[in-house]
Amino acid sequence: MKDPKNLKNLISNNTGMKVLSVLIAVLIWILVANINDPVRTERFSGIPVRIINESALTDLGYAYEVVEGEEVSITVEGKRSILNEMSVTDFQAVADFSKLSEVDAVPIDVTARKYANQLDITLGNVNTMKIKKDAVVSVSVPVNIILEGSPAEGYAVGNMTGTPNLVKVTGPENLLSSAKEIRAEVDIDGISNDVTTTADPVLYDDNDEVIDSTQVQMDTSSIDVDVQLWKTKMVDVNLQTTGIPADGYEMTSFDYEPKQILIAAPDDVLEDITSITLPSISVEGLTQNYEESITLDEDLLPDGVILADESEDVKVQATIEQRITRRLTFTEADITVRGRGNRNVSFDSGNRYVIRVEGAESVVKDLKITDFTPWIDVTDLEDGDHTLRLHVKEVDGVTVNSTTQITLTLG
Repeated sequence: MKDPKNLKNLISNNTGMKVLSVLIAVLIWILVANINDPVRTERFSGIPVRIINESALTDLGYAYEVVEGEEVSITVEGKRSILNEMSVTDFQAVADFSKLSEVDAVPIDVTARKYANQLDITLGNVNTMKIKKDAVVSVSVPVNIILEGSPAEGYAVGNMTGTPNLVKVTGPENLLSSAKEIRAEVDIDGISNDVTTTADPVLYDDNDEVIDSTQVQMDTSSIDVDVQLWKTKMVDVNLQTTGIPADGYEMTSFDYEPKQILIAAPDDVLEDITSITLPSISVEGLTQNYEESITLDEDLLPDGVILADESEDVKVQATIEQRITRRLTFTEADITVRGRGNRNVSFDSGNRYVIRVEGAESVVKDLKITDFTPWIDVTDLEDGDHTLRLHVKEVDGVTVNSTTQITLTLG
């Protein structure tokens, strides 16, 4: 039997065996851990890139537009148990503008918010933020008030003002080179009183598209708008002609529309207005029809008066025709004898009589002798032979240049 004292010394002095045992235990633990919680890789997409040190660019007088790299994708290697807890929000991507390269690219750095020392992160194809630099400029843009809806019946918008009427806008030159106006929208639907309000300024370009407000700065955040309402009134439109057409021509008709328009004005002006008289139309020396559209702008309306309806042109038309002459023939059967009583009236047998008439072609070309109802009056004549002048009825627009002498016998 071994000496217990020697056995004790053997155990206590065998350090190599102890270390070997510990290493084997660790290896066994690692083996078991890797089997139960293996290392694997996972892809995370759509991680937003945060920009820092932006002043490194803007302090030099530049604006910028991100061309590529607003979001990135990464591949992460780590324990399954850790990756199972991770999501896109557990990673942060940063582009430091102080590291902007000569080709306008900024490296993107991605780190994990937790377990950073236990993960290996690899960026995808997009690993830099690419930008497009642009000079910063300032321009003054006019303000345009946009009214939405219509006032209550019987009212129209008189005056409207926006303060300020010009806004200083600062931003990238490529954006502001097409800046057209700032619109301030105000709802006036159904109102019957003046309106004082504020509206947000919205910048528009030449194509009536909104310019991204996040890329520009304005020297005001709101537009003060004042809208005044005026009462409306329907009034007549007066329009006349002056002069005469060329020799041998005449004006056969003159017309215009509308004959009435709806106007608006302050009360003290509106109550004294019953009609609007437009400048006369000259037909002097014309040989053909006249047509014109008269725009009812402020130059043609009394001071302080506006149109309450949408702008409406006055359509004017004057018909100018050449005058022609016709000879109308007839017999005694076409003549009415007045004052004959029971007496016989004998005309020269077989006579044909003539009148010559003149007027616009459209009027004269279809005239008949019956339109003039020719007649003679023998009331005060004694029996016997007489020569009388023929009478005819007047026809509008027609001149009778000559009539004939009628020879007859009474008795």
